[in-house]
Amino acid sequence: MGRYARKARERRSGRDRRRSPSWRSVTQFECIRYPGWREQLLQFLTRYLFMVLGIVFFNYSPVPGALWLPASTITAMLLGHGVLNTILLWHAVHRPICPARYRLAMWLDLVAVSLCVANDPYQVPPSALAFIMVVLGNGMRYGMALFAEAIVGTFAGAMVALSVNGAGGITQITPGVVFLNLFGGIILLYTYVLMSRIERSRFKLEERSRLDSLTGLVNRRALEEAADALLKSLLEHGGEVAVMFADMDDFKQINDRHGHAVGDLVLRRCARILQRSIRGHDIAARYGGDEFVLILLDIDLSGAERVARRIQESVSVWARENALCCTVTFGLAAAPRHGTSLPVLLKAIDEALYRGKRRPGRGGAVEWVTDESVKLSPVETPMLAD
Repeated sequence: MGRYARKARERRSGRDRRRSPSWRSVTQFECIRYPGWREQLLQFLTRYLFMVLGIVFFNYSPVPGALWLPASTITAMLLGHGVLNTILLWHAVHRPICPARYRLAMWLDLVAVSLCVANDPYQVPPSALAFIMVVLGNGMRYGMALFAEAIVGTFAGAMVALSVNGAGGITQITPGVVFLNLFGGIILLYTYVLMSRIERSRFKLEERSRLDSLTGLVNRRALEEAADALLKSLLEHGGEVAVMFADMDDFKQINDRHGHAVGDLVLRRCARILQRSIRGHDIAARYGGDEFVLILLDIDLSGAERVARRIQESVSVWARENALCCTVTFGLAAAPRHGTSLPVLLKAIDEALYRGKRRPGRGGAVEWVTDESVKLSPVETPMLAD
């Protein structure tokens, strides 16, 4: 069995792999995050708490000045916000990931807080503190995109609300009100700058932890996280995914004859060819050493084999141009046809590749996992993490 069999055993023994509930890879720091259910539930409960506090504030606290709207109207408005919050909570229970709902809830909060600040009877409206909760609550949960939108909405809402509250009308704006609006806007913008720097640093660290330093492809840990969530979604919603395992033939000889620097160059070039041969939503990863894994969405094994042949041809052309002997053997499997977890699929591919490599002159082949081999070698499918 030799070197290849040892690599196969190492792959099969990786049972301590880290799991993650989310496979979505962030491509830029401004994108929307997708918080978990418990974090969203905390935000909904906080809205109920602020609704109760608002009703108590406008109905039972001493009123030093007149309100633009009667307390009963404000109470009805807050109760209406509570009803909408309940509808959104019901929607979140059935569909936790929904950027449109995140944005709608944020703007409902901004409208409700603006009306409360406009009707706050105190000279320094304590209800304006709720703006901070809206900005930080949405920014820290959903990322910089919604954070920026919350800042714009807060600045606009606060400008109108404080102008109405402090100037006796929108047309009677005093220098003090202008200064208050500008000062608040500067604070919000400064907060955004600080948060964006923190988010950029977090994003860079996250990307470094997900990428292979030599090839720039997704590393093994990130591949396993993505595959877990992707295959779970496949079971829930249907579809077809092709898993391709690329193993370079006699790579040790390249290192022995030409040195490790040339070997690293070969790995980087092969990784570039792999990346250019797939679509944007597919996954290319370095699994370890001279092994790569590709996950192609919405494609059958025939289509995956065509991709493998194109990759082999590109590698061969580049190798000939550089006076190198370099070929790649592919193993192909389909999910859920041949398995519903990455370890099961890779184990089946290992066996197919080993059968192919035992045949003389089989370097640079493309081996399919057969249905018969899967039936003859049943394996237990691990439980997928939520």
